[in-house]
Amino acid sequence: MIQLLKKTKDVILFYRFLRFRKGFGVHSPFAFNLITNVIDERCAYYAYDRIEIVRRQLLQMGAPLGTTGMSIGRATARYGIRKSHGQLLFRLANYFKPKQIVQVGTGMGLSTLYLTGYSAHVQCISLEEDPARAEWACWCLERMGKRHVRVERGDYESLLPKALAQFETVDFLFFNAPERATELYGMFEKCVGHIQPDTVLVVEGLRASRAMRDFWERVKAHPATVLTFDLYHVGLVFFNKKMYRKDYIVYF
Repeated sequence: MIQLLKKTKDVILFYRFLRFRKGFGVHSPFAFNLITNVIDERCAYYAYDRIEIVRRQLLQMGAPLGTTGMSIGRATARYGIRKSHGQLLFRLANYFKPKQIVQVGTGMGLSTLYLTGYSAHVQCISLEEDPARAEWACWCLERMGKRHVRVERGDYESLLPKALAQFETVDFLFFNAPERATELYGMFEKCVGHIQPDTVLVVEGLRASRAMRDFWERVKAHPATVLTFDLYHVGLVFFNKKMYRKDYIVYF
């Protein structure tokens, strides 16, 4: 029985590997360009090395992170965005050129560096409920000279409406708080009133929990959602009504 389950899992993973890989079978020009020029792109951008230097500096720090009993290095390994996911964030931002970004869940700040790395002038409000992580996120931003990025500290649900109100519309949204999965859909609905046709939503941690999978299914079913890309751990959402409604599963 165990061997059968393992074989079934292998078949599913193999299917995911083939489905829409390298843009095969994709008829939408927008989706094809996104897959081939952004998701599958492997160019080494100038910002990657600079951000990874900051990551290495954090990983080497043995001082405690606030009162958590966890070192800064260990917290970075746990809460810092994966290198491949961070680089995807950079490519997405570099491709769509957002001017106004709202992030829910700063982590240790590495995701924010990737998200804003394409431009020195992009405006970004990043929300973080853990004060110790927010402090080190600010440290990361200072190291990279990010003067147009603000880290707001406090409860996500109370901070998000204030952050959204500061922008007439939001070009890019990044949900990086899988531990708050049960509240994320309510936050998503608050964001819907501030999106425009070219707004991009990125969701981190699709498979982190059952609650995150349920959240993702509800987002896909929302009337405002038009096009989605399931990259297994990362989800992309687009809202342009001129596109055909479709859900892609893409190997990443």
